[in-house]
Amino acid sequence: MNISFSAIRRSATSASDLDMPSTPQMTAPPATGKKPMVRRLLTWAAILVVVLLVLCAFAVFNNNHSWGQTSRADFTARLDQAINSSTDWIVKQPDIQGNPPLMFMIGDMAEMSGDPRLKEFVKQYLVSPRVKVSGHPVTWYYAHWVDPSVPVPTLTAEQVPYLGWQDRWFTYGTAPSQVELTEDDKADLFSPTKYSWGVRLHLQLIALDIYRHYNGDSPKLQATLIPVTDGVAHDAYWDFRVSDSYPQRAAFLLAAGRPDLVKPRWIERILSRQNPDGTWNYCWYGWCRGVFEFSLTQEDHGHTTVQAAWALYQLKYRYPEWIKAHFQ
Repeated sequence: MNISFSAIRRSATSASDLDMPSTPQMTAPPATGKKPMVRRLLTWAAILVVVLLVLCAFAVFNNNHSWGQTSRADFTARLDQAINSSTDWIVKQPDIQGNPPLMFMIGDMAEMSGDPRLKEFVKQYLVSPRVKVSGHPVTWYYAHWVDPSVPVPTLTAEQVPYLGWQDRWFTYGTAPSQVELTEDDKADLFSPTKYSWGVRLHLQLIALDIYRHYNGDSPKLQATLIPVTDGVAHDAYWDFRVSDSYPQRAAFLLAAGRPDLVKPRWIERILSRQNPDGTWNYCWYGWCRGVFEFSLTQEDHGHTTVQAAWALYQLKYRYPEWIKAHFQ
């Protein structure tokens, strides 16, 4: 029997091929889910950013543009009602008399309107122990702010350093020749660019307003007031929160003689945010004056209410042409 050795070798090779395991194939490791999760988080973050940008854009637009035309009669009626109810509330709050700059505003409101309620409030203040205190010359300035007939003493270079930053600027603005302010303090007060945001509004602009109120305009004052008020109006354009700073900006711009910078929408929003009792809230839905200042409690309505009322009084009694120009 002839059997070919080559056939035997082929048969053995075939059997060996069948018995040997095949070479394992390389396969991708199972997905862990980390990359898809990261992608989802980035996608949601991008969507959130877009939504926030859209909301902010809407808030800024809403802050500066009216949605409809209010008639002059309707606006005047709302203005008068807001003034009347806020005044009723203010004169029942003796604690306000502990804040001299607020009393300056109330004194100005009483002077321009002749309102008997405010005049009585001022009268009570002038006989209170808060003003004209022996040994405290700055308190005579407090009295002067509501009654310009009250004389003010000289504040010497030795006395001025004991005053706070606010009182140093405010007293100098009242009577520059009688307050020995340092040259550095004067340079700071009249700097057109040194300050921004809070200090520019809460201290510098009101000090310049007081200076203008008692000393009138001058080229030196206007050289500072114009850039400072332009900066405050820029802040008002972007800051849509109707918190304490909101009516403050409008009031201080008007006191600086810049009604041209005050948008009708800002006044509409001030009117719409007044509480039924005549007050305004310090915070706007818990977001307060500072960018990072939050509070769910409303502890001080007086500060915001007086400033809002001062803005409205100025529009009614000092700038009636502004009303005619913006409301038909």
